[in-house]
Amino acid sequence: MTASQKRPAARPRWVGVPPQAPGVPWGWAGLCLLLGWGSGLFFRLRRLLEVNILDMFGFWCLVGAGLAAARFFTLLQVGDARRRLLEALQRLSPATVLVPVPRPRERGRGGAEVLVLAPGRWWVLGTCDVSAAARPRSAGRALARAADRLRAQGEALRASLAGAGIAVPAEVEAVLVLTRRPVPRPVLDRGAWQVNPEHLDDLLGGSTSRATGTGPAVSPEQLQAWWAAAAGRPGRAS
Repeated sequence: MTASQKRPAARPRWVGVPPQAPGVPWGWAGLCLLLGWGSGLFFRLRRLLEVNILDMFGFWCLVGAGLAAARFFTLLQVGDARRRLLEALQRLSPATVLVPVPRPRERGRGGAEVLVLAPGRWWVLGTCDVSAAARPRSAGRALARAADRLRAQGEALRASLAGAGIAVPAEVEAVLVLTRRPVPRPVLDRGAWQVNPEHLDDLLGGSTSRATGTGPAVSPEQLQAWWAAAAGRPGRAS
């Protein structure tokens, strides 16, 4: 094995505690099975006891089992997209600094989740779990609200970092990662990019790899201090 094969590939640095990929939502699967078993039990008791009202409870258990199954598969789809998102971030240039947003709010609805800092250019990433089956008009409204929310939170984060004495660029670009709605290519709408996880390599990868080191200087120590203060607990750089 050569020295280059032994040396791990350079990765971007995380400041703070990196987000973890979600696991399989077994709880919802268990609830679906439990409700399905309860439905069969009620229907069986109805035949044995001839109490008609037990049919109602059996049907309600069936409805609940269907809703639990839908939630299980939704979380499974979102979890897979979030894993692909984290993998795409790990493939960015070593010159990139990744900062998880402390105490992220409105996850899945356009809330800011990760700051991507390259020399001279910053992005704020959020996710949106609008379904591909949603009607175009309804999906458009949801995406517009998510884009507006992400841009507003990105500006708030920029102001917070500037207040902590960290040099910030003139603009923080918003990137909305769609976890359930495919798009053929990055789309710029309402001031925010709409992408799927696999598009991040094209949208961010080229820009971060071409970074020349000019622009606002970012001190990992300052970022660490800001993150720890905002999160309300000690963080770490990785």
